Amino acid sequence: MSLKDLIDDPAEVLARWPREPLRFHRDPADFHHLLTLGEVDELVDEECLAMRNVVLLKDSEIWEKHTYADGDMPRRGAVREHLDGGGSISLRSLEQLKPSIARLHRDLVAETGYRTHVNAYLTPAGAQGLKYHYDPYVTLIVQIAGRKTWPVHRPFVENPVQEYESFHLVGFTPEQKHHLANTPPVEEFTLEPGDVLWLPRGWPHSPYAVGDEPSLHLTVAFKERTHHWLAEQICEDLLGRALVDPQMREELAPDVVTGDLRPAVRLMSEYLIGSLLQMLDDNEKVAAYAREAALRLG
Repeated sequence: MSLKDLIDDPAEVLARWPREPLRFHRDPADFHHLLTLGEVDELVDEECLAMRNVVLLKDSEIWEKHTYADGDMPRRGAVREHLDGGGSISLRSLEQLKPSIARLHRDLVAETGYRTHVNAYLTPAGAQGLKYHYDPYVTLIVQIAGRKTWPVHRPFVENPVQEYESFHLVGFTPEQKHHLANTPPVEEFTLEPGDVLWLPRGWPHSPYAVGDEPSLHLTVAFKERTHHWLAEQICEDLLGRALVDPQMREELAPDVVTGDLRPAVRLMSEYLIGSLLQMLDDNEKVAAYAREAALRLG
């Protein structure tokens, strides 16, 4: 299963990552092999979900694990009790739990070179798990069962990543909270089974289940490779080459470390610049290194 099974014009998307939300539609039956509401109910009721695979949330609060844990497993009946009380659950890292999703995960990593994970969210009818927040990566929302409405606002932060300006690090400012509370969303998508929503990183959203049935969707997260990531790969390769140079393994005298480091910094800067210039003649090798890293870390 590849991107073409989830979205339209995958070649165009792979060439130019969309920056606006997009909705696609597939036959709901196309996703039955990935996950069904019945399978999730069975996982819950047969107590098959380990703590590493399930998170409880309600009204934008992520429950502390100690409140429902019994060792490596949830306390018996705790997950069903949470659902019956209007709470939502997130099933994490499904690519490690279900073969069909493992195959989807593997194919998407190979197709994009991006780190990817697949979670599922089950929300009771009329309930809400997470209120306004944004993700530091693009997500594909694959609606499996029920209906869910997704109000979205334009990003406050340009190109957030997990390590910089992500929601879990900075949250919203008072001004941003005021904007979200008093400004209509720029778009609102109500997803039905078979719908797929492309949600670019940074777009604040506050999804909630609508109708008389519980909502179940998959979230396919693509953690984009960025220019900063490529710089990291080049530097990693550069430092790997430096490590085999005996001169680079020589010690810095204590008087240098605790004293005037400027001459040593200048020397190392010249060394690194020279190494970078040499790498220009070895461009394909460095590119191959980065490609392998992308697929290896998927």
